[in-house]
Amino acid sequence: MTARGRPTLPRGVHAFDAPTWRPPRTIVLDTSVVVEALLPNQPEHDSCLAALKQLAANRSTVIHNRLLEIELWEATFNLALRERHPRKNLRQIRYDKRIRPRAARLLRQAHQAWEKMRDSLTTSIIEVGEVADDVPRLMQEYGLQSYDAVHAATLLASGVTDFLTRDAGFAALPARLATLHTTHARLAGTRARRRRAEPL
Repeated sequence: MTARGRPTLPRGVHAFDAPTWRPPRTIVLDTSVVVEALLPNQPEHDSCLAALKQLAANRSTVIHNRLLEIELWEATFNLALRERHPRKNLRQIRYDKRIRPRAARLLRQAHQAWEKMRDSLTTSIIEVGEVADDVPRLMQEYGLQSYDAVHAATLLASGVTDFLTRDAGFAALPARLATLHTTHARLAGTRARRRRAEPL
C-alpha cells in the first residue's frame, strides 16, 4: 500500500543504523552511544558498535568530552547494581559491598573495551573545563541537564554540527546547531521532539 500524506521531515535528524547512512568527516560523540556499544547486553549494542566501526573505517575525526568516560564508568557501575537488584532504587543499594566485586569486573572490562575502541578511532578530546562556562546558558536556553549541556557545549566548541547520540533530549538544540544521528528506533521520537522545540 502506498503511503499517503507528506513525507516526514528529517528536521536534521538521521538514523545511523540505516543502510544509506554515511559517516560525516567529523562528528561529536555522546556517551549514550558508547555505553550501548561497549556493553553487549544492551538493546542497541549492535547498531551502536557498527556505527563506531564505520567511523573508524571512514577515518572520521571523533570529538568527545572527557566527561564521556566518567559517565561510562557510572553507567557500568549501575549495570552491576541492576544485575543484583533489578527492582530496587539504585540510590538505596549503591553502597552494598556485595556488588562491588562484580562492579569492579565490569568497570575493568568497560575500560579495556573503551581503550581498544578509542585506539581504533581518530579522536579529539575536549576537557570539561574548556566548555564549563557555556553550560549554564545552554541549560537555561534549551532545558538540558547539566551533563548533557557539557556535551552540547562540546559540540558548539568543536565548530561542527554532526552529533552521534541516542538521547532524544538533544533535539532541543536547533537544527542549525546540531544535526543528530541516532538509531532508527529513536528517529520518529527525536524528530517529534525537535518539531515541538521549534519556534512557532
